[in-house]
Amino acid sequence: MIIGITTTLNEADNFQRVNVEYINRVAETGATPILITPIPGGAEANRELVHEVARLVDGILFTGGGDIHPKHYMDVTMDHVRESLHPEDASRIAPAAAGAYGKPRRAADYESDCVHCPVDDALRNAVDNIESADERIVLDGREVTSRGGAHSIPCLDGLLAVSESRDGLELELARIAYEQDIPALGVCRGMQVLNVALGGTLYRDLRICGITDMEHMQEKPYANACERASVVPGTQLAHILEGHQRGCINSIHHQGVNLLAAPLEVNAWGEDGIVEGIEAPGKGFFLGVQWHPEYLENHAPLFQALADACRA
Repeated sequence: MIIGITTTLNEADNFQRVNVEYINRVAETGATPILITPIPGGAEANRELVHEVARLVDGILFTGGGDIHPKHYMDVTMDHVRESLHPEDASRIAPAAAGAYGKPRRAADYESDCVHCPVDDALRNAVDNIESADERIVLDGREVTSRGGAHSIPCLDGLLAVSESRDGLELELARIAYEQDIPALGVCRGMQVLNVALGGTLYRDLRICGITDMEHMQEKPYANACERASVVPGTQLAHILEGHQRGCINSIHHQGVNLLAAPLEVNAWGEDGIVEGIEAPGKGFFLGVQWHPEYLENHAPLFQALADACRA
């Protein structure tokens, strides 16, 4: 049984890498981990590669890392989400269960994706001209290059490790995984990939966009679960983490889910109302979490659940 693990380009030394914790967690399940890396040729070449990859693997682990290019989601509107929903599924726009932390999501909450940066021609032009800057920071345990420093639009001024090739590969791979019911687990960026691939959107920066004042970029050690999340009862995530201190999570991200793709529902909320987990009802295993369970011993059952779904 083979589980493919996506990688991140370490721009400081031009190596494709993945944190060893991901590999270890997959190996602990008895599955064979292999790395899925982008190839030269841009997004189109990587979209073509994905069809071969999908035939080789039994499951996919979408890992953390840099930001998805905003062009892949910024023109999605609430109308697009409504149009893609069946009438009986409209409640998925507001999936927060009673007792969940934070703000219940309502359609009106989603009309603007950023209090400072509405989608307009200025934003579209800026997105089309995102350029590299020289600033390097540590993200998800790796040194990456920030794309910031060149724009007057605040939420574009800190995009991290944007990669056309990685976006092309992972977004197409997530769509195929959903369509073919290939078990998929998304971690941090990986959760965002699952949402964007199926038609959802992201907040480009949670604090700059005015969504939360809470700091979601904790320092090491990442095994320190310093935040709490409310897991929605009855979800697949709740079943997987039952009895495993599921409410304690770590936090290493600056973006988050905004509009939820129509086929998905929220399975966990942060204390500040941020979406911390998503899943696809009716699929065998198509699930994402915003935190990093690879560092948390109590959350190893997530990786076991992925492996079990591959065996089913």
